[in-house]
Amino acid sequence: MQTEPGESSSSKRYATAEDWPQFQHVIVRLYVEENKTLDEVRQYMEDNHDFIATYDKTQGQLASWNAFKNLRFDEVLQILRLKRQREAEHNKRSIFYVRDRKVEIDSLQIYISRNPSLYAKLESGEQPHSDAIRDVSCRTPAPSEQEQLKNAEERAPATMTKPTSELHEDLLRFLRLHLSQGFESGTWVRSASSCWSSRGRQGPAELLKSLLDRCMTAALSVGRQVEPVAIRHTLDAPFSLLIRVFKNPPPETIPRILCIAARLELIGRKEIQGILLQFCSDLARALYGLDHALSSFWQTFLDVPAAERYRTIEVVLTQCVSEFEQHLGASHSLSTEVYLLYFDAVERQKDPKTQTDSLTRQLSKVDAQTVDPSIMAMLKLENALATSKLDLAEGQLDKADDVLSQLDVTALSPKDDSFRCVWLGYVRWMRGDIAAAERAYKDSVQAAKLTGSRDCVCEALFQLEKFYLYIQEPLQAEGIRAERLNALRKLEPIMWMDHHQETETGTETGTEMETDKEKDAETTGPTVTIIHIGSYAGSSDTWDPAASTIMIEHHELLNQVHTGV
Repeated sequence: MQTEPGESSSSKRYATAEDWPQFQHVIVRLYVEENKTLDEVRQYMEDNHDFIATYDKTQGQLASWNAFKNLRFDEVLQILRLKRQREAEHNKRSIFYVRDRKVEIDSLQIYISRNPSLYAKLESGEQPHSDAIRDVSCRTPAPSEQEQLKNAEERAPATMTKPTSELHEDLLRFLRLHLSQGFESGTWVRSASSCWSSRGRQGPAELLKSLLDRCMTAALSVGRQVEPVAIRHTLDAPFSLLIRVFKNPPPETIPRILCIAARLELIGRKEIQGILLQFCSDLARALYGLDHALSSFWQTFLDVPAAERYRTIEVVLTQCVSEFEQHLGASHSLSTEVYLLYFDAVERQKDPKTQTDSLTRQLSKVDAQTVDPSIMAMLKLENALATSKLDLAEGQLDKADDVLSQLDVTALSPKDDSFRCVWLGYVRWMRGDIAAAERAYKDSVQAAKLTGSRDCVCEALFQLEKFYLYIQEPLQAEGIRAERLNALRKLEPIMWMDHHQETETGTETGTEMETDKEKDAETTGPTVTIIHIGSYAGSSDTWDPAASTIMIEHHELLNQVHTGV
């Protein structure tokens, strides 16, 4: 394989299939045991053994020999299976090996914290790949190794060692600390009926709602005949904008994100849930440091095993309701909104009777004169939906229809009205009134278009598409599906509707007087705010989610150019 003097580099003879086996032990030792890079291995082999091979060929050979430096998913899954089995049967500590190489506790813990779906796979009983089962082994440490292993476990993160009950206690402590600091420091401004970030007013809260809607759009699209590349693309915008939210987090940041995390789990999209939660943790640490209450909260939440996260969300959201009522009062708009987030994530999964009981108790706490009309309308909508479900369960279809159709919708937001129309369409379909059901589903799409959010439009179109399939109208369904996929391809911008509210003065937190610009805005009515990340979507430039330019537009709510699809 050595090049003769005077030969050009192009005439070098590269290693053949017969050459690799005799140098396997050397290459593996250099790469795995001495931790050299592939380029360093190739250079060493060329300098010392006249062994010449391309980067890709060397990498492929190492993979064929199972010579990997880093842990792989199935290997860690097998380690967790063995660990659980040995602790249950013998209550013994263990030292693990992958291909006869000792696994360090720190490396194992880091891998687990970055791959939260491991615990879900473990709980479901999923078997690792046969190669991982073959390559992973373990033994009981010798007495001289016991103390060293114990110290390593104590230094490592608590992912595998701390009981979930203790993690819950830590989470509630960090939650209370975060909320107390925000309310007492003036970070959040409050009035008798509102509460917002001191910088940006309602902007960060509305932006958070919209970007989490985008996460749900991406998650729901996984099983809806949407290309994977389109799903990944829809996640670019919300994750980029989450940075803006975390720089000025609104009071309801934690309950709102956890509500979406619960919904992602319920629809089977734990992988997107894991990405979202990890991103929240990374952002908080990057912006505020490791010791900040918000950073500690998200990191502790990630320490909870994936199989127990839904229960943890329920525990935290229950405490959120209590904390907001304590800080703001039970009848405050934001307290009511946090309760609705709790209801969406927890109570909605229970039977209709339990739902109505919970909503009735909440309605008894609320003073309709002080709560924001749209929040009050949302609470009444949830009560109507729960009552309608109860009527359906009892076979009283007419009553189920009446409770939704006779609801006062004047204060409902377009998004909530779209949701109401979907349920009304379902009830009417159950009654056998196909024409009325079709009108309700179409009304849902029209209401969604008034939100200015294509995320809402995509969901309403999907429900209409399903309806046409149920009534065996495939051509109609195909047309709606084409419209839905077209809307998904236009999801680059994040949009939300601005509700201009009168600012109350003279509160104990010292809110500032409105500017003339804000007063003028109120006279024009709601607008649609559109944020484009990267280059402007209407230009000829290639859209780049990593670009630093963020352009913001404001459009009148009824401007069909921007509120339609």
